[in-house]
Amino acid sequence: MSTQATTALKQKVSEARLDPFPVPAEWVIEGDPQGSATILWRSDDGKQCNGIWECTPGTFNWIHTDETATLVAGRVTVTLEGGEAMEIEAGDVVFFPEGTKSRWEVHETVRKAFHLHAAEGLPF
Repeated sequence: MSTQATTALKQKVSEARLDPFPVPAEWVIEGDPQGSATILWRSDDGKQCNGIWECTPGTFNWIHTDETATLVAGRVTVTLEGGEAMEIEAGDVVFFPEGTKSRWEVHETVRKAFHLHAAEGLPF
């Protein structure tokens, strides 16, 4: 992933260069979803960051930190633990509270801008 920004910056989400950020193999249910990302900023305490993430089609489980995300490309069905499904597509903004467990079925490669917050610190 990229280095942390130390000054204001502008990044076109659709054109940002991303580095590999794999979906954990044990979370993959179907297909071969390939994740990539860049971190634009990370807090000094490691509890917050924002960046850009992309993933190719496939189905996988996910456990969320507090996340606000805006999809700029693609389409995904996110099914929350308990069965509620959300269709998310380019132009939608979503929020997932920390600890939310979900299943992502990426229909078309998705790209999103995101902000994460984890009370105990981010896992990466």
